[in-house]
Amino acid sequence: MSRKDIAAKERTISELVGEFGRERQAPATGPFERLLGYRTGVSAEHGAYVELEVEERHLSMYGVAHGGVALVLLDTVGGVHVLAARPELARLATISLSANFVGPVRPGRVVATASIQRIGGAIAYTSMALHAGDFDGEILATAHGAYRLFHAARG
Repeated sequence: MSRKDIAAKERTISELVGEFGRERQAPATGPFERLLGYRTGVSAEHGAYVELEVEERHLSMYGVAHGGVALVLLDTVGGVHVLAARPELARLATISLSANFVGPVRPGRVVATASIQRIGGAIAYTSMALHAGDFDGEILATAHGAYRLFHAARG
């Protein structure tokens, strides 16, 4: 498939919202969302967020969530936050993700939040945090991400 064919099939993120069983109010992130069990949302106060009820299936042999679970939530919220700010984009891709694990992610609700540091024409930079319980809960992990922005083909 040529780049032209791919561009012709791309749609904006706004057009994709509602696919994969998501409500129109929440950004869609694809089938992986169902596999892990997280939910995306957008709040007027906090912007885009990702939440997960950490269950036994997410745990490592040490009784806390595997680090990959935290990374997925942080990466996802960074991307979703950019897409919420720029719904005209066709898609984005993570090009860099750096995380710090501050505390153990135990069973229960966690919420990932993000802020945009800069959005250019081709790359967006974000800072993210994973909180225990709610938006103002203890910070369990932090991250910085860079995302490549793909614009929808103009017809």
